[in-house]
Amino acid sequence: MKKIKQTNGKSYSVAKNSKELAELLGLDQGAEAFMQYKAQLSQMAVKAIEKSGLTVNEIVKRSGVARSKVSAIKNGALAGVSCDLFMKIISATGAKLTLKMAS
Repeated sequence: MKKIKQTNGKSYSVAKNSKELAELLGLDQGAEAFMQYKAQLSQMAVKAIEKSGLTVNEIVKRSGVARSKVSAIKNGALAGVSCDLFMKIISATGAKLTLKMAS
């Protein structure tokens, strides 16, 4: 984690990974794990959209997800997007999603 001081006397911290971000926000391990999971799903969805060659409208028709959400996901948005929407979009592209649990 890096602390940066601005010229106006205020300082702020920069998190370089999800663990540092969770620490800054005061989140527990469960919330940190969920944040990582959601970010990974987002990356998978973006990659699946790109690899599929499908248009946003085609993905909307196949997935039943609103056009605004598909566009937001395609552009890497996380806010206001649930994990099930990521999975619906990944599935609509024809990609396979496998979940593994590690202890």
